[in-house]
Amino acid sequence: MRFYKTDSITLFQKEDRMTDQEIRDEAVWGFMQKRLGYTDQELLTFRNNPRNHRLIGKAGDLVGKTVIFEVVESRGCNIEHHVGEQFFFSAEGYMLAHKGPKKVCPYIMPAMARLMWVIQERIYEGLDPRPYFYKAHCDDVGIECGGWGNIVIEAKIVNR
Repeated sequence: MRFYKTDSITLFQKEDRMTDQEIRDEAVWGFMQKRLGYTDQELLTFRNNPRNHRLIGKAGDLVGKTVIFEVVESRGCNIEHHVGEQFFFSAEGYMLAHKGPKKVCPYIMPAMARLMWVIQERIYEGLDPRPYFYKAHCDDVGIECGGWGNIVIEAKIVNR
């Protein structure tokens, strides 16, 4: 494979014969282009970021894991989240809404998002996915500070 630069973008010129690995790699990039809705130019930009090569190579490590956020403390929650209630996410980052409660308070979502970033980063780096700081709380400050209530969640990672 030959590389050349034009307009600060590295482009590829394929040889007549591709190796099996190159065929697999092209299939992955094609899948990502379709999934993300990228134009050819956007895909080139995406491919030219070395970080994306590393992340795509590790994406398979996310597929086999489920992240569970379990309520471990609850007091005065208006949505009535209770201790033991669980919220399920794929390690890829999407909520498995059909497995969790019918109602989800929007004020717990930012805490889950922050923990997901850390969990994904640890998986990408080949580390134990459970962060050292694996608990978080909702954005309601609780009755003591003028809010209504508060819940605390704990992250758990399980293999599918």
